[in-house]
Amino acid sequence: MRGEIRSRAFDDRNSLYCEQGRSPDRSLVEISYLLWTIHDDFIDHPISVSPEAWAALERSVAFLRTDLEAPAKTRRAPVPPAWPFHDEPEWLAHEHLIRDSRIPEYDPAIHGRVFQPWWNRIPTTVGLAVIFGLLAVTVLTFALCRGL
Repeated sequence: MRGEIRSRAFDDRNSLYCEQGRSPDRSLVEISYLLWTIHDDFIDHPISVSPEAWAALERSVAFLRTDLEAPAKTRRAPVPPAWPFHDEPEWLAHEHLIRDSRIPEYDPAIHGRVFQPWWNRIPTTVGLAVIFGLLAVTVLTFALCRGL
């Protein structure tokens, strides 16, 4: 949560727990699954999250310091506001655990960086022009070679 890990390294660490059955602790598996869903692991980049995801991460850190069991949740359903705690009063009773863990405050410049690979920054018209230009050069080269 200090903004130092990249998506692939994070995924390697998290995958130890993410699959059902890898840990006998169902709460750990559920939290691991949540972690897996908040980042893109197709491209290696610094992890970045929204303020809402940051709050869920903080609650997860606090929760892991308890002996509680996370409620079952549907994988495709949105994360309930107090999850992995059962409800808001349970979260508020354990909120002090997050303050004791020395997690930094959410900083959008560090934790909310929007990652956009270079190919997503090319306007569509420019990308199409480059592709058609390369195609035209290829066809022209092929035609000239066949004519010689």
